[in-house]
Amino acid sequence: MTRLQRIMLFFLLFGTMLIFGLIENIKGVSYPLIKAEFGASWEQQGFMVSMLSLSYVGFSIVAGIFLGHFGIKPAFLFGFAALTLGLFSVFFMPDFFSAAAALFLVFAGFGFFEVGINALAARTFSSKTAVLMSMLHAFYGIGAIIGPKAAGLLANNAGLGWRYIYLLSLPLALALFIPGIFTRFPDEQRSRSAGDETSRISVRRKNFFDALRSPIVWLFALTLGLAVIIEMSSSNWGALYFQDVYGLDPTTDGAAFLSAFFIVFTLSRLACGAFVERIGYLRSLIGLACIILLIFIAGFCLGARGIYVLPALGFFVALLWPTIMALAIVRFGEDAPVMSSAMIAIGGTVNAGVQFLIGLTNRFFGPAWGYRSSLLYTALLVGILLLLRKKLKPGEKGEKAGA
Repeated sequence: MTRLQRIMLFFLLFGTMLIFGLIENIKGVSYPLIKAEFGASWEQQGFMVSMLSLSYVGFSIVAGIFLGHFGIKPAFLFGFAALTLGLFSVFFMPDFFSAAAALFLVFAGFGFFEVGINALAARTFSSKTAVLMSMLHAFYGIGAIIGPKAAGLLANNAGLGWRYIYLLSLPLALALFIPGIFTRFPDEQRSRSAGDETSRISVRRKNFFDALRSPIVWLFALTLGLAVIIEMSSSNWGALYFQDVYGLDPTTDGAAFLSAFFIVFTLSRLACGAFVERIGYLRSLIGLACIILLIFIAGFCLGARGIYVLPALGFFVALLWPTIMALAIVRFGEDAPVMSSAMIAIGGTVNAGVQFLIGLTNRFFGPAWGYRSSLLYTALLVGILLLLRKKLKPGEKGEKAGA
C-alpha cells in the first residue's frame, strides 16, 4: 500500500465516521419538525422510529452477508449510494410515510457503514489498533455533537425546514462517496495481487454464515452487544430516570447530564487509546467493565445526586466498543472483516431486544428499575469477558509480551 493510498483510506474512514455521527443525530431536530409538518400521531411517529431502527439493524446483517461475498469496497460504496439517494429523495417527499421511506434508505446506508467502516479499519489499522479505533469512533462523537447544533442553527436562524437540513448534508456525503469510488481498498489490492482463483479464495476464507457457526464469534458478539446496551442505557434512559424518579427537569438537568456524558465520552476516545495499547486489550476491557459497575453502584446509591456521578460513565464506556473491535482484529486476523460484521449484526440485535426489555422493566417494576438494570448487564459483561479470557490463547488477548 502506497503512502497516498493509506492517506486516502484514513480520509475515508475518519470522514465517513464524522458524517455518520453528524447526519444520524440530525434526528434530534428533524423528527419533531417532521411530526409537526405532517400532523403525525404519536403512534405514527413511533412506527417511523421503529422502522428506521429496524432498517439500521437489518441492513447491518445484509451488509455482513454482502461483504462476505463481494468485499469491503462494494459494501462501503453501497452504503454511500443508499445514503445519498435517501438524502436527495427526502427533499421531494409529499407526506409522512414517503418521508419515512426516504429516511429508511438513509438508515440502510448507516447499517452498511456500521459494518463497512469497521471492516475497512480491520484491514487498514495494522498497528496501534486500539489507539486508531478509539480515535475513529471519537469522530462519530464529534459528528454527533456538531449535527444537532448545526441543524438547530439552520432551522431557527436561517429559517430552513427539515428537508433543507438533510439536503445540505448531501454535499458532505458526495465529498467522500466520489473519492471512495477511485480509491483502491486493501481487499481489492490483495485479490489483484493473488494470481489465481485459489489465492483469492484464501484471502477471504470465511463468510458471514461461517461466522454465525463460530462459538467464539458469539462470545465476541455478546460482549459487543452488552457494551452497546451499557452505552445506550445512559443516553436512552438516564434523563428519564432522573425525571420520573427524582422529578428533575429533563430540559435542564437531563440535558446537562447527557451533555456531560458525551463530552467525556468523546474526550476519552480521543485521548485514551494509548493507555489501552499499553495495558492490553482484554485486560483493559475487564478493568473498564469493573469500573463501570462501581460507578453505577455509586450513582444509584446517591439517589438524585447520582446525576453528578453517572456522567463519568462516558469516560469508561467510550473505550469498550473500539477495544472489543481491536481485540477481534487480533483474534481473527484475515477474517476480521467478516467476523466483525457478524459480531455487529448479532450485537445490534441483542441491544435492540434488551432496550425493549428495559422499557418493559420500567413498565412492570417501576421507572426506577429500567436504568438500574444496567447493573445486571454490566455484571453479565464482566462474566462474559472472564469467559472470553479463558477461551483466548495468550497471543490473542491483545497484550504485549511481558505485559
